[in-house]
Amino acid sequence: MGLKEVKAKAISCLDSGQVQHETDRSGDIDKKNLLVTAQITLDEVKDLISSTKGTQHEVSQHHMEKLVEVHTLKPVKKEVKWYIKFYFLEPDIIFISVHLSE
Repeated sequence: MGLKEVKAKAISCLDSGQVQHETDRSGDIDKKNLLVTAQITLDEVKDLISSTKGTQHEVSQHHMEKLVEVHTLKPVKKEVKWYIKFYFLEPDIIFISVHLSE
């Protein structure tokens, strides 16, 4: 799936409320997923996803489910670098992390 499709599908999931969050085992959920802790809104995440360019998108395998494609977006908004990591599990988008890059 190319970036254009990924962005469209992610925004569609966000618009329809089909959003889940992967459980954080490290205990850093308040730092690693600002969306689940409401420190960033769905609209702000949609804006970040929309602004992502091809060079800011990577695809890898999920660490446990090798057939699942994980998308990592690293958009820059107002000189602030973000890190957004998610995958799709029909019909939902599952966020692994949404945080400021370190």
